[in-house]
Amino acid sequence: MHMTGLRRRIASKSEEPMKTDLNGATRKLVELVERARAVGREQGPLVPVEALVTIERDSWIWQIVDREVLDILSHRLVFESNNGKRREILMTTSIDTAMSAASKIVELDGGCVLIETLDP
Repeated sequence: MHMTGLRRRIASKSEEPMKTDLNGATRKLVELVERARAVGREQGPLVPVEALVTIERDSWIWQIVDREVLDILSHRLVFESNNGKRREILMTTSIDTAMSAASKIVELDGGCVLIETLDP
């Protein structure tokens, strides 16, 4: 799978990592969430994403997602287990949905859920 447009912030010079206190970390997280919400508002109304598979008793019903739905997905949730293995769980159409799902998964199963943005 070829991914384009990935960017990393790399320091131009090597120095000690900057530590942030609880207030600074909270402020940065609030700014990040607000920026993500602003981008979500700019994208316009969102369409619900249907499940690929619905399981009822012993019956598995496979579904197909339209290309238009795939184009509006904005975030991917990746579960990282205690032994370091990563597994993609789901994709969402907004940062709010991603945060809600991630917090519920962590509440139920522990571990770490990473929220990654998808390149448009």
